[in-house]
Amino acid sequence: MSSPDKLISGYEVELIEDHHSFGSGRYGGRIIPEEDISAVFPYLNAVLEDAIYDHENHILIGVSNGKRYAFRPHEIQAGMVNDMTEAAATAAEVTELVNRTWREREKITPSLRERRLPTVYEIYKLLPGSNCKECGYTTCLAFAGDLRNGVISLENCPKLSKPEYLQNREKICELFGPDSTNNP
Repeated sequence: MSSPDKLISGYEVELIEDHHSFGSGRYGGRIIPEEDISAVFPYLNAVLEDAIYDHENHILIGVSNGKRYAFRPHEIQAGMVNDMTEAAATAAEVTELVNRTWREREKITPSLRERRLPTVYEIYKLLPGSNCKECGYTTCLAFAGDLRNGVISLENCPKLSKPEYLQNREKICELFGPDSTNNP
């Protein structure tokens, strides 16, 4: 059970294989707290970089220390970890972030500001569509799904840096909203 100073008192960590690219060696970390952590979301929304928040559905995606996280009431996902050791270290880091934010909530103005996530199909339509696998995904559609969910960034698609795709890259950034960095 959470205390006034600690929202997450215990959790499990799992290494999850990228469901879009089985056997690719791409992993994410899943942290499963014992408690419902949604009460901290408005505070995290105020302190995370490039946060995308859906208050009604209790989903928050944001960046801390260069790592992208997706928060749900009973789960935190961290994209791109190499092994269980890194997943455990990332879990300790994000758990401390949640608990520190919870401890300091009296000093933080909570933010209910929401940004809508684009659909996977909206993103997919702007990708090169060649299924080249240079990003590590088997299809551009799979890439679009993880881009939407905050698991990866645009930099993972080498083709989007080429001159012929720069306009599409800008349009993808616009989908994520005016407050988004160029790294959805």
